[in-house]
Amino acid sequence: MPSGRCGSILVAALAVLAVAAPAAAQNRYSFVDAARSPLNFWKATVKPQIACPDIRSLAAGGVSLLAVEIVAAAEGVPEHCRVTGSIAPEIHFEVNLPAAWNRRFYMSGNGGFAGEVPDSPPRAAVRAAALRQGFVTATTNTGHDATKEPLATFALDPQKITDYAFRAVHLTAVTAKGIATRYYDRPVAYSYWDGCSTGGRQAMISAQRFPGDFDGIIAGAPVLNFVDTTVAGLWNARAVADGPLTLDTLKLVAGVVYAKCGPDGVIDDPRRCPFDPTRDLPKCSGGGGAGCVTESQARALTTIYGGVIRNGHPYFPGQPLGAEIAGASPVGEARPSSGWDRWLIGRDGGKSLQLAFAESFMRYMAFGKSDPSYDVKSFDFEKDPDRMGDIRKLLNATDPDLSAFRNRGGKLLMYFGWADAALTPFMAIDYYEKALATNGPETRDFFRLFMVPGMFHCRGGVGTDRFDAMTALINWVEGGTAPDSIPAARLEGDQVKRTRPLCPYPRVARYKGSGSIDDGANFACAEP
Repeated sequence: MPSGRCGSILVAALAVLAVAAPAAAQNRYSFVDAARSPLNFWKATVKPQIACPDIRSLAAGGVSLLAVEIVAAAEGVPEHCRVTGSIAPEIHFEVNLPAAWNRRFYMSGNGGFAGEVPDSPPRAAVRAAALRQGFVTATTNTGHDATKEPLATFALDPQKITDYAFRAVHLTAVTAKGIATRYYDRPVAYSYWDGCSTGGRQAMISAQRFPGDFDGIIAGAPVLNFVDTTVAGLWNARAVADGPLTLDTLKLVAGVVYAKCGPDGVIDDPRRCPFDPTRDLPKCSGGGGAGCVTESQARALTTIYGGVIRNGHPYFPGQPLGAEIAGASPVGEARPSSGWDRWLIGRDGGKSLQLAFAESFMRYMAFGKSDPSYDVKSFDFEKDPDRMGDIRKLLNATDPDLSAFRNRGGKLLMYFGWADAALTPFMAIDYYEKALATNGPETRDFFRLFMVPGMFHCRGGVGTDRFDAMTALINWVEGGTAPDSIPAARLEGDQVKRTRPLCPYPRVARYKGSGSIDDGANFACAEP
């Protein structure tokens, strides 16, 4: 580990990366359609039966309550009792209990390697949205503090790996629901999970390992195969190192790709786009330029799109076409940026996020205990994936058997941006098809996947990334209305520029033949 002033600077830089990168890991538009729900689920309320300070008496076993306070109503958020606590050894959690409760529990997920504090963005905004509707809310840091243990550095402690993998979410859900039950003297009627990225992986872990924790689960852009996602991160980083790509390169690629396959500004299924970097891009005759690609750049693109190859066979899928374009930033930057910016090509000569996450994972989770000085440049794509069996069992959420979750009436709504450059969307389609094969044709009665054309990681991009999956899920869980489509919009500032329906996979939104292509009323979900 680094020491002295240089080491402190490095740790500080990693901490900024660890906290800033997960900020995008939530779609943030839950409850925006709540007023249009036929259930009016936010109106029936229950009052507390004990005083907020008396919650301190509920601590027991490995649960310690660190602070209990009344938070006054402000900015539309109702008065609520805020409880912060810990579950041994180091899991920190927060529970918020509104003065008028709708008997529903809402828990939101983490991003990246987690470790967020309750008020980190966008957590405060997500919490406020749920409280406005009368939900009890909860979050957890999964057992470590990212400002002190950035990225995967916490994982040298085996307990913290387990807490991050699945234990913290499960125990926080159980603890928070127990506190709510005692506070209101009523049991939770319905429990909901809402997460994207790592929060999506946590969603799937809950459905697979703890099917009784939540009645309804939103799994946004889930890192289903966590381990091989990091393998792909190293694969892509080596490709870029061999054929450096620039924002000018991506602008060129996007222009050609969208001219071929996205004439209305989005690509609804990149698999149908017949683009070949070595064939369709102008080649540089000299040392490179803005209007052409070198042979090494064309190879890098082909390698990234093609995915990881082992022993001459496809091993893990690559990036789909479409994320090269500049679109709304998923991290809230004012200027549009390419979906590959930060994730696949680093800024100002720095590491890409894919490489930073993969490097930290390999060093501290996969191989750190046996080789603390592990250098990712030595990673062997033929041999090393087979050395990570134990960590796969802890982190991956790839079990397609959802029968226990189905049998207790659970509903699962997964979404994924087709232009996600952080994670490959093909991972979600592969899982969904395996779940269909495992759980049978009735799988669609409890599990639906929505692919979002043009959306970057969790949000942003050039597609309709503003949609309320949570209200659709509640209508499904409590009203029995399965979502045959979800209305979505793309905004520029406060102006709605386009609306489209999102469709349950494999259906896609098809133009009816007349009217504006920016009006979702002129589209209908249809078979591809």
